[in-house]
Amino acid sequence: MVNDGLDFGGTCVNVGCVPSKNLIRAGETAYHANHSNFEGIRPKGVDIDFAQVIKDKKKLVATLQEKKYLDVVSDFKNLTMLKGWARFIDNQTIEVNGERYKAIKFLIATGATTNIPNIEGLDKIDYLTNVSLFDLEEKPVSLTIMGGGYIGLEIAMAYNRLGVKVRVIEFTDRVLRTQTPDISEALESQIRKEGIEMLPNFRAIKFEKQGNVTTIHCKCPDGSFTKIVEKGKVVIATGTNPHTSQLGLANIGLELTKNGHIAVNEKMETNLSNIYAAGDVANTPTFVYTAAFEGKIAVENAFTGAENKADYSSLPWVVFTDPQVAGAGMDEAQAKANSIPFEVSKLELKDVPRAIAANDTKGFIKLIRNTQTDKLIGARIVAPEGGELIQQLSMAIKYGITVKDLADSFYPYLTLGEGIKLAAITFGKDVSKLSCCAS
Repeated sequence: MVNDGLDFGGTCVNVGCVPSKNLIRAGETAYHANHSNFEGIRPKGVDIDFAQVIKDKKKLVATLQEKKYLDVVSDFKNLTMLKGWARFIDNQTIEVNGERYKAIKFLIATGATTNIPNIEGLDKIDYLTNVSLFDLEEKPVSLTIMGGGYIGLEIAMAYNRLGVKVRVIEFTDRVLRTQTPDISEALESQIRKEGIEMLPNFRAIKFEKQGNVTTIHCKCPDGSFTKIVEKGKVVIATGTNPHTSQLGLANIGLELTKNGHIAVNEKMETNLSNIYAAGDVANTPTFVYTAAFEGKIAVENAFTGAENKADYSSLPWVVFTDPQVAGAGMDEAQAKANSIPFEVSKLELKDVPRAIAANDTKGFIKLIRNTQTDKLIGARIVAPEGGELIQQLSMAIKYGITVKDLADSFYPYLTLGEGIKLAAITFGKDVSKLSCCAS
């Protein structure tokens, strides 16, 4: 095993899922200490020790890195760890720190790095990425986040709730551009309510630094130009690029996609029979759980002769904002693009008893069904802790459960999960006019 760059464990445990979700939860704790959904509950504020929050995050990362990665491989007798960058000499030889090593099979799992846009002056300012931001122990006065995708929005909400003034610059017309407009609108509405400045359709064209002040020259939606002054930090959250530049792939003719990812099939095979790829470096979904799954498929196929395949048709995913955004399967735009006859049911949380009782009705549950088979083919949820609901809908899609099956199932009253049953019923009835627990 050859590794360099990020510490052992890669993106998720070091600079991705683990630290971000820890800080998101810390931010939620602070937020709810300052905000109440009940008139009779009057929060008295919270004292945030930002440096301690970051130290606790670092401790968590170190603990999980040791327990879930280093300790796991420490007893592997056939494993040799090499620290350095590997470069292919030919399809059976790599070079690491000047030494050459031969192998029968190779698995490339080098992940991805932050995409740094080519904007004048950006390389002259001390910008941050999620890699460097999460280790900043001194709370910044403010943040300007470049990018309104899931990484940028999770960072924005977490740091805003920890007492940092935040703005988000997004060069397209809305946040979470990969999702349907209703999802973007619901999320952006809440983000604005929390005091985060949102600038959609603003395109940064130049950065200037003078002392501790960064000036961002932007083209506005109406075609005019403006200057945005940032006295704190600039964070780049404009997506990722596959980490392939130092691998010497041109030496072996490994096929890449137009976006630079290693092209693999559903068996994680590349165009070279002895080389496999998995994770963010490949043209597959960019999640840690899919990367682990792909690694398992690649190794089993490479060394046992198996022909296991990855099927992502019911893949669940979550954006950890508040409300959370979660999905599985197709949305309505994808169903239309695939010429599937479909129907959409959309249930606002104001019609879900649990949300009503909690005085927290922001969001909705949306189901997409195949009208010919009644089978569920997709789901999208915008709701507090909505990510906890999506797995059952992913399983329903995977195993061909019909909307009628969902509508006829038992769900405990006053759980958020009951919203799934109500959303299924909504295909044929207006649940706002039904009594409690009615079918």
